[in-house]
Amino acid sequence: MSVDSTLFFYLSTIGYFVAFLCYLLHATARRTVVTEALATVPLHADTPSRWGRWATWLTGTAVVFSTLGVVLRTLELSQVSGWFMPLPVSNTYETLAFFSWAIPALYLWFEWRYRIKSLGAVVTGIAFVLIAIASSPLVPQDVTPLVPALQSYWLVAHVSFTLVGEALFSVAFAAGLILLWKVWRGTPWESLKRFDEISYRAVALGFPLFSLGGLVFGAIWAQNAWGRYWGWDPKETWMLISWFIYAIYLHARVRWGWKYLRATWLIVIGYLTTIFTWFGVNFLLSGLHSYG
Repeated sequence: MSVDSTLFFYLSTIGYFVAFLCYLLHATARRTVVTEALATVPLHADTPSRWGRWATWLTGTAVVFSTLGVVLRTLELSQVSGWFMPLPVSNTYETLAFFSWAIPALYLWFEWRYRIKSLGAVVTGIAFVLIAIASSPLVPQDVTPLVPALQSYWLVAHVSFTLVGEALFSVAFAAGLILLWKVWRGTPWESLKRFDEISYRAVALGFPLFSLGGLVFGAIWAQNAWGRYWGWDPKETWMLISWFIYAIYLHARVRWGWKYLRATWLIVIGYLTTIFTWFGVNFLLSGLHSYG
């Protein structure tokens, strides 16, 4: 009896939710609150706690489940279509599942690199919402043969590179939200440097991938699928708007020295724009990108 890929996505849904709860408990633990309030720890340090260790372990386990789900979905899709698709990114369900895998997987590297768990609740919360929507009756989960326009390696490169870039933007967004919350609570600026740095590094890493996947590979796929590189389709237009916002952020950060609040608000606006480009355009605006 073969194992269905949806089983592993269901397990990752549970894993992300429990990890989310553990990250919240870690954030409210007395030792973390006291340490951050006193700001006596080094820039890249975060006081470990039992809940924090459990949260990291659960997130890693959920990422493993998601990885298995992605691999099995790839095999299922290739078997049904008779064409090998390297990654399952052909419809809403698959892109949600892939996105929910990429965000926490990349976040774990930042957690290890900066020794900080404060972003975990936001990251696992986003991952949980995405995979929960994918696993709900709202989104069809059937494996169906691909239409000719989707049987393209340029499509795989277009979607996967774009989503990995947006996953890094998600990490930057999480750091930005924590920074804004700490500013609201009156946290000293010296304690916010690591969140500002994480936001910048995540965008700096994600922007080239987003540009390559969204603009370069997307244009090549559009030429192969529709006979034109650019047609001002709603999704293309909103993706370009998102690209400009992140480009302005990087320019403002490097050239004008923007940090903290001004830079963070650009990250928040940019991320909300990318989410609208994905969900809002699909459900509110009609276009050539609506493949279900």
